[in-house]
Amino acid sequence: QDSSYNSSSPVCSFTKLSMATETGKESELITEAPWISVSPAGLWEVRRRWVAERKQGDDTPLMGSICKIRVCLKSQTEEETQNDTEPAVTDESDIEVTQHPRSHDSVLQVPLDRWVLLRMGEGQCDIVESCLEGMRAGESCEFTVRACRGDSKPLSSDLNSTPSEEEGQCFSLHLHSFTPGQESWQMTPAEKWAWVQSHKQRGSQRFGKGDIWGAAQSYCCAVKLVITLKGHIRGTKEGCDREADLTAQDGEGKEDGEKEAKATQSPLIPTEEEYQTMKAELHSNLSLCQLRLGQPAKARASSTKATALDPMSVKAWYRLGQACLQLGDFGEARQAFNKVLQLQPDSASARTALKQVNAKAKELDSKLGQRLSKMFS
Repeated sequence: QDSSYNSSSPVCSFTKLSMATETGKESELITEAPWISVSPAGLWEVRRRWVAERKQGDDTPLMGSICKIRVCLKSQTEEETQNDTEPAVTDESDIEVTQHPRSHDSVLQVPLDRWVLLRMGEGQCDIVESCLEGMRAGESCEFTVRACRGDSKPLSSDLNSTPSEEEGQCFSLHLHSFTPGQESWQMTPAEKWAWVQSHKQRGSQRFGKGDIWGAAQSYCCAVKLVITLKGHIRGTKEGCDREADLTAQDGEGKEDGEKEAKATQSPLIPTEEEYQTMKAELHSNLSLCQLRLGQPAKARASSTKATALDPMSVKAWYRLGQACLQLGDFGEARQAFNKVLQLQPDSASARTALKQVNAKAKELDSKLGQRLSKMFS
C-alpha cells in the first residue's frame, strides 16, 4: 500500500533526482544534473557545481549531522573564506543549533554571509541540505536556484540583483565541519520513531504558520521513514518471529540478535495501534496540504490511504470528499461526506459539503441536458 507513496507526493521529489555528473567542464566547474527542492514559496530547480578538486574520504553529512556552513551570493564580491580561523564543530562541542524563522519571501532559509549551524534532516532549508549531501569537510560548491514555473512566486529578499528566470540565482556553499550522522538503515527503531514524531510535529507547526510546502515536506519525510518501521513494531507476531530468528544465531550474530530483540520491546517504539494511527494521521495531514496547494488528485490518493488505515477518521473522510468534489467525482464525494455524517451526525460542514455536491451535480446534469438537446434538435 505504501510502495506507491512517491507517486502521490506533493512535489516531484524532496531529495535529489540524480547525482549523475555531467562530463562537460565549463569554466573548470563540474556540473551535476539538476534536482527539485522545496521552500515555503514553492518548488525550485537546483543545480550544483564543484568549484575545486574534490577532497578524499568517505565521511559526509548524514541525517542528524550538525553542519557548520556559510552561504554567500555569487553576485556579490565575496571575501576569501578562512576556515582555519573557525573552530570545528565536533561531538564534544557545546552545540546549540539556532532555528531561523522560515519566510515565504526568501529562497534560502538560512542567513547569508556568516557561519551558521544546520542539522541535517530537519528541513530548515531543503535546498542547502540537498547540496550538503555528499560534501566533505572543507569543501565548497556553487549552486544555482531557479523557480519551477507555476509552483513558486517571485522572491526578492535573497536577491540583490534581478537575474533572468532562465539563469536563476547563484550561491556558494562552504562546509567547514560536521558531526557524525546516520543513514536511516543504521538507526534503531526507537531512533526512527523519534524522527517520525519530530517530522510530524514540525509539519503541524509549519502548517499553523502558513508554510504549506514546508508542512508537506515534513509529512513526506515522516511517511518515508515510518514505512521502514514495518516489522519492528512492539509486541507484534512479526516482531517476535524476527526476534527468534535473530537470537538463534551463534557468536556475534547471536549477540546482535539479542540487541535487536531488546530493541523491539522498548517502550520508545510504537505498538501496532500507534504505528497504524501515525501512518493514517500523516497521510490525512498530507492530503490537507495537497488540497491547500491545489493538488486534488494527490489529495485523494493520500486521503484514500488514510481512510484505509483508519476507517473511523472523520478528518480523512472529509478531506477525501473535498478532493473528489474538486475533481468532479460527485459520486465518491457524496459517499465520503455521508461517511462523515455516519461517524459524526452533527457535522455542519459535511452537510454543507453535501449540498455543494448536489448543487454541482445538478448543474452538470443541466449542462449535459442542454448539450444533448442541441445535438438532436
